[in-house]
Amino acid sequence: MVAAAIPSPVLAVLSAMAQAVQLLYGMGGDINDWLDKHIENMKGSENPTISRSGRVRKMAKLGFGLGYITPVIVISVGQLLLGNTLAAMATVATAATLSNPVAMTCAAIGAIYYGWGALSDVERNEMLEKLSKGLEVGIALISSIVGFIVDKTKEFLSSKNFEEMKQYISNAAGVFGRTLGDVTHKLTDIVSDTLDTVGRKTGEIATNAGQVLGKTSGHW
Repeated sequence: MVAAAIPSPVLAVLSAMAQAVQLLYGMGGDINDWLDKHIENMKGSENPTISRSGRVRKMAKLGFGLGYITPVIVISVGQLLLGNTLAAMATVATAATLSNPVAMTCAAIGAIYYGWGALSDVERNEMLEKLSKGLEVGIALISSIVGFIVDKTKEFLSSKNFEEMKQYISNAAGVFGRTLGDVTHKLTDIVSDTLDTVGRKTGEIATNAGQVLGKTSGHW
């Protein structure tokens, strides 16, 4: 029995969510070719966190043998966990804000590693339903790819890499009004988010006070 051939990425009609990912990353031409180059750029990076993340993505793409579908699923899951709805209009606005595809991908992989297991069963099932409908693929496939990403990320990234990964998550989640703690649900990250917020507000208050004193100092 001959296995059914996978449709060419050039000829295939992209699902709604795949189109959102394409727009978000500014992919031109053949989506499969673009993603292959993106993965190779990540693998060739001198930054170990980026390089190892690229390696994980390539292993997933080759291992599942589904062309562009696998990396698009990875990006989509990660973006939803970061707070991106991947809705058409929201994606247009986000694409103008997130100008670094590599950082975006690292944030997506990190969000899967830290955020997927932090969801409740109900939240996870709701997200799987949304992904399945938006990407037009089965829930079992999405779950398998997510499990693969989590396992290989744990295998290839070091503790130092994970700390850097958290910064990618924090920066990307901030675009959607979320924090690192909102993604990981870890108490230490939630406390760190609170301290960062307090620090920023304290700095803003000090800056504003300095500006007021500067304007009024000549009137004493």
